[in-house]
Amino acid sequence: MMRILLTSLLALALLCSACQTPEQKKEKTKQEAPQKKAKAILRESEDVDFQAFVGHLRKAAANRDKETLKSMMTEDFGYKLEPPMSGLGCFQYWD
Repeated sequence: MMRILLTSLLALALLCSACQTPEQKKEKTKQEAPQKKAKAILRESEDVDFQAFVGHLRKAAANRDKETLKSMMTEDFGYKLEPPMSGLGCFQYWD
C-alpha cells in the first residue's frame, strides 16, 4: 500500500513539474510571434508588381484562359517530375 502511494505521489510531482505556468506560456508566445511574422513575409511578397502578377495568374487560372497562361509561362515550364516533362505540352497533359 505504501509503495503504491509513494509511486502515485512521485508520478503526480513529475506531471506537475512538466506543466507550463501562465507566465511561461506568455513568454513563449512573445518569442514565437516575430518568427510567425517573418514566415508570413517570406510567403507573401509585398512587391506590388509581384502581387499584380499573382492576381492576374489566379484570374487566368480560374477562367481557364490558356492563351494568357501561355504568355505568363516560360518555355521550359516543368509540369511532371517522373518522367521529366516540360514545355507548353502541359495543357494537353492537364486536359
